[in-house]
Amino acid sequence: MNEGAAEHSSFILLPSSFLPNTPLTLRLATVFYLTHIALQGWVASSESFAWFFMLWLGWAAAHRQIRITFHILYFPLALYALVSTISAIAAPREIHGAWELMTWFKILLFPAALSLFRAVPQTRVLALRAHIAFAVYVAAYGLFQYFVLHQRDLEHRITGTASHVMTFSGLLLPLSLMLVVMSAHEKKPWLIAAAGLVTLALLLTFTRSVWLGWIVAIFVLLTVTRARWLVFAAPAFVVFITFMPLSIFSRFVSTFDTKQSSNLDRIRMFEAGVEIIRDAPLLGVGPANVKEIYPLYRKHDAPRFRIPHLHNNVVQIWAERGILGLAAYVLLLSLFLRQCARAWRGPGRMWAEVGVAVTVGLTVAGLFEFNFGDTEVFWMLLDVCALVIAFTERPGQMNEQPLSGVPVNGP
Repeated sequence: MNEGAAEHSSFILLPSSFLPNTPLTLRLATVFYLTHIALQGWVASSESFAWFFMLWLGWAAAHRQIRITFHILYFPLALYALVSTISAIAAPREIHGAWELMTWFKILLFPAALSLFRAVPQTRVLALRAHIAFAVYVAAYGLFQYFVLHQRDLEHRITGTASHVMTFSGLLLPLSLMLVVMSAHEKKPWLIAAAGLVTLALLLTFTRSVWLGWIVAIFVLLTVTRARWLVFAAPAFVVFITFMPLSIFSRFVSTFDTKQSSNLDRIRMFEAGVEIIRDAPLLGVGPANVKEIYPLYRKHDAPRFRIPHLHNNVVQIWAERGILGLAAYVLLLSLFLRQCARAWRGPGRMWAEVGVAVTVGLTVAGLFEFNFGDTEVFWMLLDVCALVIAFTERPGQMNEQPLSGVPVNGP
């Protein structure tokens, strides 16, 4: 289909005012990408629209309407996918086998999104709008579940539009941190309200790992940017803990009880993971095989006989995919933080802070949960990374499309 024929197709209804002077294929790719962001809480729908986005972007690249540009983060992502494939093939039991090829599809989201942001700068602002709209909607729905549907205990926690509370909290964490950083820079009432709404929903998920990730991320930012605020932040945090609702306080205090069932379970999973790594340090036991072999390594007092994963990014990746898989994970985070450090003193300072906060938050939370293996959270990380890089690497193009009310740049 050539461009002229596509423009007149009866099934395509895009207003000419949407991304004017942009080829139809790229406009369609943008629509599918924005829909993928808006549907992040529904994994099947989000994956479908991500597939259509990459399909149309590939069509545009084949017809030289866009150039797929390079970034250093492609290397650790490709290494992770390659090691995952080799580990799946070499595993004694190929439980994942060909399905592990989907990892290649997942990592393509990052180069596709970054290439789109670079070629059509207006899409950066549209993607930011979509993230904020999604954050407000799912947070509001989660609060509806808590206050109206009375999902307030550990057996009935709020999940928003996601299938599980861990996925829901994993999606809220980077969005909350992004909105908090933007609010601190822009000081717009509607941004502050959105940040408060999303952060409240995050708190009411009762997910201790994301609580810790959020606290550490904010502490790191305050230490680096506003160290004097720590004098007031520490007492404020103590007061908040003192007067928080009893249900939240009990959940917080349970973090330090090593005999509590879920805490002991994580300790035993960590110990079993170390033993698995000792037996298969190079290639791991293969993706999805940890779940099957865990009963052979678990301690007798471990609360659960079977587990979905080891609840720790570092241990899970190393046990599943070997030392090179772990190296790829560490390299990905390190190179992205280097990108943020380079932009720290430039016009993209706000976005550099967003990148640091999101990376620290998800990494710390990932010490107690395998969020890197959660498709929704993994894609959220790639989407935010692409957005941060696009806003920081070419500051001259940041304001090419002003967005009424939505900041795209720091002060």
